[in-house]
Parts: sequence; structure tokens; C-alpha cells
Amino acid sequence: MSIDFSVITPSLNMLGYLKRCCASVADQKGVTVEHIIMDGGSTDGTVEWLRQNKQVISVIQKDKGMYDAINKGLLLAQGNIISYLNCDEQYLPDTLSFVKEYMEQHQEVDILFGDALVVRPDGSLISYRKGHQPRWFYILSSYLYVFSCTMFIRRRVIDDGFRFDERLKDVGDADFVTRVLRAGYRAVHVKRYLAVFTMTKKNRSASREALLERKRWMASAPLWVKMLRWPLNWARLFEKLIYGCFWEKMPLCYAIYVSDDTERKVFCAAKASFRWRTW
Repeated sequence: MSIDFSVITPSLNMLGYLKRCCASVADQKGVTVEHIIMDGGSTDGTVEWLRQNKQVISVIQKDKGMYDAINKGLLLAQGNIISYLNCDEQYLPDTLSFVKEYMEQHQEVDILFGDALVVRPDGSLISYRKGHQPRWFYILSSYLYVFSCTMFIRRRVIDDGFRFDERLKDVGDADFVTRVLRAGYRAVHVKRYLAVFTMTKKNRSASREALLERKRWMASAPLWVKMLRWPLNWARLFEKLIYGCFWEKMPLCYAIYVSDDTERKVFCAAKASFRWRTW
């Protein structure tokens, strides 16, 4: 039987958030999905919980980091559409059915991105983050302005040999997207919130190490991109403006898992900012 989605989750000592992540995948309706958990040898009870959880495929083995774990998951993935979702991330209701329908209607699309919400551990909203059309030269001159938790990859991209660079620890997703786009694959962005990212105060993306790695990675950009870095950034911001990324109609309501709840909790924010905030 054909499987619609393979969702890969790298895991290490984040049991509380992993439970939320898994619940958000398990309750997706109208699709078939395999959820592959690649655990690096957790010591917080994750291993025992995974062995009792029959809804997921779990592999417990040491790895060389998140992207190594994702690559190992890709070797197991059987789905027509492949994604990866970190422990501190969740899919919003009906995300996978929307993605499936979109990809069926747009066979020319190789990768799909959407919008994301950034929340606190208690589920309250920090900010909304809207993306726009991914362009590799924008990413190489600034940052990955579309969230990996909203990224869905058609199987042919993986079958063609694309993998994450295991040498990278923090910007492997930006590097992957850039390489795929430069190879000519087509990526699109849709104006729909697909996932939630939880700011746990332990997220690596805001760390000093991540910033240094991004700086080193950006040094690999073609000379013309480096020379035009500031004009490209202004162009990106203008495109972001006309695409409507800086405003949102309120109230903004969403439903996610918090704590050990067995059902999604509904939140409605009366006001929110587009700005990236750590808390």
C-alpha cells in the first residue's frame, strides 16, 4: 500500500516535547503517514516510551547530530512526500491533508513551504512567521526565511540523491534547500499556517555556535551574491512586504498540544507581532 507521508523526527532527551510532536502527527486526518523517530540514545525515558508506542517507527542508535539522524531516517522512509519535524515542533490540524491535495494538483512542485507560528512552552503565541517564495540567492545572502517545519519534499528529490550535510550542525536545512533550488527543482510557498515552533530557550538556532556556522556557510556563496548582499537583502524585504508578511488579521486562533494533554488546546491571540522573538 502506498504511504502518503514519511515524517522524520530526530530526538534526544526531549520526551515532553516529543509527545506533543507525535500527537500532532498521529491526529492528521485523510492521509496515511509513517512517523519515524530517530533517537540518539536518550536517557530521559524517551527510549522506554518509544518502545511502548506502536504508532511510530523508532530507531535508537547513536548519531553524529541532527542531520545525520535525518539522513538515516531518509533511508527508511517509504512515503510519497517526506518531511522532518523536530521534537519542539508540531503540525497544525489538517496540515497533511492540505499538503497532499496541493501536491496532487501541482505535480510540477518539488518542495512546498508554508507559514509557521512561534509559541512558548505553555502554548501562548510569541509571533507569526510568514514566508514567501524561496530563492537560493536570498537564502545565501541572509538566512532561511521559510521554516523547515513547514517543508514538504516530493520523493523524487530524495531518490535523486539529495541529503543533508552531516558536517553541519545548525544550518543544514538552509544548505539543503539552497542546493536543491540551485539544481533546478521547483519550490513554492503557500499562504497557510502549517506548523508550530516552540521556543524552549534551548533551541540551537539562536545560539552563538549557530550564528558562527551560518557565517562560515555564507562564505561559500558565489562572488556575485557576496558583492550584492545588501541589494539582495533589500529586494528580499521588498518582496516580503508586498507578499503581506508583516501583518495578520486578528484574532489569530490555533490548536496545539501542550503539556501531557490528550487533546489539542485552542488559543486565540488578540494581538501578535511578525518579529522574531526569543520569548
